[in-house]
Amino acid sequence: MTSPPATRKIVLCGAGFLASYIARALACNPLNRVQLTGRNPLLLEEKLLGDRDFPSGVLIHTVQADITKPSTLLPAFEGADIVVSLVGLLNATPEQFERVQHQGTRNVALAARDVGAKVVQFSAIGADVRSPVPYWRTKALGEAAVKGILGDGATSIRPSLVFGPGDGFFARFAKLAGVLPFLPVFGGGTTRFQPVFAGDIAQAVEICTRRDIDKEVEKAVAGTTFDAGGPDIFTYKELMQLVLEYDHKSRPIISLPYELGKLQGAVLERLPENLFTITRHQVEQLKYDNVVHSPQEGKMSFEELIKRFSIEGDKDVGNLTSVHAVLPTYLGKRKH
Repeated sequence: MTSPPATRKIVLCGAGFLASYIARALACNPLNRVQLTGRNPLLLEEKLLGDRDFPSGVLIHTVQADITKPSTLLPAFEGADIVVSLVGLLNATPEQFERVQHQGTRNVALAARDVGAKVVQFSAIGADVRSPVPYWRTKALGEAAVKGILGDGATSIRPSLVFGPGDGFFARFAKLAGVLPFLPVFGGGTTRFQPVFAGDIAQAVEICTRRDIDKEVEKAVAGTTFDAGGPDIFTYKELMQLVLEYDHKSRPIISLPYELGKLQGAVLERLPENLFTITRHQVEQLKYDNVVHSPQEGKMSFEELIKRFSIEGDKDVGNLTSVHAVLPTYLGKRKH
């Protein structure tokens, strides 16, 4: 009689947009037992189990825990082989960024070490401990903490702009195009981005979680930082043009000075978060390119990782997904 497949406990720490893609990719591997962990993991569980594309019969566990309360993490991580840390904020005060993206990420790494788990941690292109932007500085501090605690037991993924159904960028600007007479860009909209499909990131995470059973994967991902970008680079203005093209709208794109954007941010960041929210630090981030850098010496790039370890039989094995293949599937669809 054939023995049942061994199960590996994979913990997803975080329950946002990207977590749903990663959970789906992990669930497709029959070796994995997926646990959703966060302050409200039931919301993600309900979304996944109601998704017709989610594999049937998959065992999903949910455990409530708070990354700012280390005592809640150890019991949640018990028995885990891999912890995928999606700890992150977009709109927050410097103090909140510090508490969540630095100290919270550090708490995750400490708890993972204590239960003997490895970590796949999400940082961001642009992360720099010297950055004046709290988002980037605390992402870098969190990444450094994970590497310091776990060494080669950690893998970091630094995405550029992430897209896909459910994202908070293209869908948001499509909504803005429906209520504004124009779409704004700052400083001419010349800053470059390299949008990466959420499904490609999820595939890379699934590959990283094989490290305990695949020596080649272990060699590729141990202690590695991957900049994650897609096959195309666009300026910010070109991204706005894509929004208008695929959402079937005609609007002018108007460039505003960065300083005007910061004045707007000074007001809007003090109000409850809404469709128009922007912060001064987000305006500052728009001054810097957000594209992939060369991989670490002797290490694979994000694209090479996917090409090398994609499972044969997958559609478009190893090919990174272009925005042109995905945006039409969700922008403008509400009209039909």
